Amino acid sequence: MPGLDTAERAPSDAILGVPLVEGAAVVGVIGLAGRPGGYRPEDQEAAEALAPAIRNALLSKRGELRLRESEARFRQFAQASSDVLWITDAETFATEFASPALQPIYGLSEAEILGDTRLWAAHIVPEDRAQTFAEMERVRDGEAVVYEFRILRPSDRSFRWIRNHGFPLFDEDGRVRRIGGITSDVTEMRQAEHHQRVLLAELQHRVRNIMALIRSIVMRSSERAASVAEYADLVGGRLVTLARVQSRLTRAVDAGVAISAILHDEIGAQADQADQYDLSGPEIELAPKAAEVLTLAIHELTTNARKHGALSNGRGRVSARWHRIDRNGGPWLSFLWIECGGPAPADGAERRRGFGSELIEGMIPYELSGHGRIELTAEGARCHLEFPLQDGASILETGSPQRVTMFGGAIDMTGEPDLTGRRILVVEDDYYLAFDIARALRGAGAEVLGPCATEDNAQAELDEQRPDAVVIDVNLGLGLSFKLARRLKDGGIPFVFTTGYDVGVISSEFEAIERLEKPLQLRHIVAAVARLTAAT
Repeated sequence: MPGLDTAERAPSDAILGVPLVEGAAVVGVIGLAGRPGGYRPEDQEAAEALAPAIRNALLSKRGELRLRESEARFRQFAQASSDVLWITDAETFATEFASPALQPIYGLSEAEILGDTRLWAAHIVPEDRAQTFAEMERVRDGEAVVYEFRILRPSDRSFRWIRNHGFPLFDEDGRVRRIGGITSDVTEMRQAEHHQRVLLAELQHRVRNIMALIRSIVMRSSERAASVAEYADLVGGRLVTLARVQSRLTRAVDAGVAISAILHDEIGAQADQADQYDLSGPEIELAPKAAEVLTLAIHELTTNARKHGALSNGRGRVSARWHRIDRNGGPWLSFLWIECGGPAPADGAERRRGFGSELIEGMIPYELSGHGRIELTAEGARCHLEFPLQDGASILETGSPQRVTMFGGAIDMTGEPDLTGRRILVVEDDYYLAFDIARALRGAGAEVLGPCATEDNAQAELDEQRPDAVVIDVNLGLGLSFKLARRLKDGGIPFVFTTGYDVGVISSEFEAIERLEKPLQLRHIVAAVARLTAAT
């Protein structure tokens, strides 16, 4: 202000600002304020000398805060993760850190495996340990790898499949000092994949067997039909029936079919009125194979009643009775079909025994280990059948049949290899297919042993006599088994497989054995047997 000298105009306080420099750039300012009378030049020199140290201290503090935040985020991530996050020493493989997911996956706490790799490795199944450590050595050499192994979880003694994603952690010199990883429990995924493979294989097997059954139905229908129209009617009705039972079997997983439902479906479709039939019996659910066979049998009985018996004149009546009985130490089904009031056959006419009679008296004993009998009376058919009730309903269940005598007949094998003098054992659990194979081989001149529907029956046949060759189904009702094939191989008896499965399900020890896929061409079986016996 005018009139004041310099001393009077000097501020009582002063501010000293020192820039924080990084390279050529000013990245901040340190400000000192509040000194009465201001700062001297030597104060500024001291502040400038201290500025780098102050800057480094600030940066260090900032880095420490960021590190704490980073560690907090990692801890939060590790605690929330359903997979195990882990770190081990690259030299010793000793565990340095493991996240809380270790407990549900391994059944162990972090304290139980820290510091000694043996504490962790002891839970790996012995067969997988060497490969697991080999994979970790690859990580130690600088690779990132994914590998799987099995553990026995101590908390519940269950086996689990573990998948590790391992990766190297490098130090400032580029050396692998630690190994980091993420561990997942993939047991359920493994089981699902296995289940899917099994279902696919079984589906292929199921479809091919159904195609073989359809082929047999088509062939047998032609043998009894008097005209093309009758043939079309017979085939159409049987295929619709087969499709109907397949639809019932696939509506739910592991579900059978109630007898009452089968009867209502088949009789209800052909009877003109509800009072033409009377059904009585407890609610019994049949396993799929039994349901399939019984449905075909009921269809044949109903069709015959519609054409020739109690359902053909509007005055007849069909009675079906069934109940559970005890036999051979287990539950059986007893089923009775009685027709009354049907038209008497014309003078001199004989009731024909055809597809239905063969099915009831041949297929039921062969595929269901039971027995059946059908009588053709003046008023219609009378049928009684019994078979064991199997547990474990499944769309892929096939029962465990016994060997029975096959019906006669011949298939023309003119022009096919001559198998005269050859004894061929047929091992096949599907009645019609076994029947067709036997007829084809006999048509080529062979003597057929069996057919046998189970490995036990085939083993008994081998105990009695030695065949020149064997035709053997890969699946004999209770799933894959190669006991019989091993006996044949060890005994030097040539054999050929028939199968509805792909080649992958056959044991590698039999990869050289010829395999014929279903549905089969019978001439291919004859040709395969001819090749097997050519040197004998």
